Amino acid sequence: MLVCGLGAFGQAVLARLLPFAIPLRLLDLRRPDWRMPALEEALGDQVVIGDMRRPRVLRQAGAEQARAVLLLGSDSTANFEAALQVRLLNPEAVIVVRSSSDLDHLGTLLEQRLPALTVVDPVQLTAGALVQALRPGHQEARLMVDGEAFEVFRGTLDDRRFQRPLWIDHQPSDWLVAPVSFHSRQATFSASRPTARARRVALPIEPVVRWFAQRTTLQWSVLTAVAGMLMIGIQLFSKPGGWVQGAFVTMALLKGDYIDPTNVVIRHQPGTESGDGWLISATLMYSLVGTLLTSALVALILDHLLSARFGLRRRGVKRSTEPIVLVGGGRLAARVASLLATEHYTVVRVEADPAGVDDGSSVAFSSLERASASLAGLPVRAVAALTGNLLEDLRHTLQLQERWPEARFAMLARGEGAAERLGELLGGAVLVSPIELGAEVVVATAFGERVEGVWRLVDHTVLQVRYRVTASDTLIGLTVTRLEHGFGFTVLALRRARGVESMAPPPPEAVLAEDDQVVVLATIKALRRVERGALQPPGCCVHWELPSPLSSELRFAVQQSLARYLGLTPDSAALLLREGSGLGVPIDPECGALLVRDLRRQGLQVRLDATDN
Repeated sequence: MLVCGLGAFGQAVLARLLPFAIPLRLLDLRRPDWRMPALEEALGDQVVIGDMRRPRVLRQAGAEQARAVLLLGSDSTANFEAALQVRLLNPEAVIVVRSSSDLDHLGTLLEQRLPALTVVDPVQLTAGALVQALRPGHQEARLMVDGEAFEVFRGTLDDRRFQRPLWIDHQPSDWLVAPVSFHSRQATFSASRPTARARRVALPIEPVVRWFAQRTTLQWSVLTAVAGMLMIGIQLFSKPGGWVQGAFVTMALLKGDYIDPTNVVIRHQPGTESGDGWLISATLMYSLVGTLLTSALVALILDHLLSARFGLRRRGVKRSTEPIVLVGGGRLAARVASLLATEHYTVVRVEADPAGVDDGSSVAFSSLERASASLAGLPVRAVAALTGNLLEDLRHTLQLQERWPEARFAMLARGEGAAERLGELLGGAVLVSPIELGAEVVVATAFGERVEGVWRLVDHTVLQVRYRVTASDTLIGLTVTRLEHGFGFTVLALRRARGVESMAPPPPEAVLAEDDQVVVLATIKALRRVERGALQPPGCCVHWELPSPLSSELRFAVQQSLARYLGLTPDSAALLLREGSGLGVPIDPECGALLVRDLRRQGLQVRLDATDN
């Protein structure tokens, strides 16, 4: 494997490639400044000095024989130029190109035209991790797999058909992964549910109460004044025609009318021919206030309609929301805002050029001061400082922590390794490292895997990887539980070769076949075990005793159960039956529990024992 570009990012990739024990060749324009002595000791003599855009230098570095070429220089243009030369020299190699946001369009075009080429933007890869850090709630993460939303949360493993333990370092953690629909349904049923009568009473009242609670002081003053004028007017204009007359006259005056309601009052007032100054003044004042109210309502309606028609609407922050604030970030902030908008969160962005923020997923302000003024009185949920300048992001974080101490805070960490400790110093802010996340993705992509997401889960970097099972793949013929216990994966979805829809999540006993696609959550260590074919043995053994007269129907049923839960062919299951009763067969706990339940239902004596593995 040839690695070109040995800066901070390139060395982070090398540190993750070393445990794979594969031959590595290195290429850089100048002698690298080694940040880790172990890398210099192991790979210092493998460095070729030269320009990676020159075919002669690439040949000298071994690009023609490499299974993968990683172009990780800080100059994206040079990386793309080198990618074209590498493809001419080696049509079969996997090429991974480090890019920046400015060349997104070019990277997409090259991925479409050149086979086995993947463009990686480390900064853009942090979008999912930032959303994870900013999203309110107790879930560790939320991710999408083939149209199904999954959540990672801490809870009890109730139903293995829909829940999976999150595997970390070949051990199941106390975090679970389940579809959001199943997780929400469990939460609904476990909560105390009101009666039908209580729901009928509560549902219409709650929105009204929430609306009143969200009004500003000015809005309350206007509402109070109008209500007071309405009550006084009914009392003032009700004689001698009664309160009905007073109500109609008051509402007509507050609508802006004057002549007709005033005539009604004068006609019922004795002695009006001599003139009644206070009555005329009262009706005039009410009519003027009503004219102002009607004009304001008409202006509001026209402004709304015309702004929507000509695209001139000025969006603001709704008072009924709990917004998430993004300071700077450009395209990264746009990506984060888009992901948060799909989950119906209100996003406020602070950009130097707010006119350029036209994606419709956020409200933009030109300065932090204007955004803070607009957010006055609102409970801000989270803040992310994404300007890219460490001192500027640090200043914004410390400044806004004083204003919104209950909010979550996140920022980008330009280095690797110190993000967690620095976050603790900043009052629990989450620091996301593009170098760390991008290096994990590059390593997985170099081995031909398709990475669909990267997350920080339980203090580990976890990749969402899609495998396409081939005839020579180490995954072929394994059950879902064998993948999880053997390699340390968390299996999320399985799509059959000829299937239109995927099973998300798939049943534990499902067996992978050629051309199937399986989506897993995996760490780099789990991917390394797949590369080596280091499959851990099952953790249980199942024992059974067959009845002495074994009918053909029972034999067929037992054979089908063994084939289903052991991942065997019907012939292999029949051979296993002929070898006799009491045979201990290795099996994983999930499939073992299902097999025991199935065999006991058929009348067999079965037990499941844990092994010492």
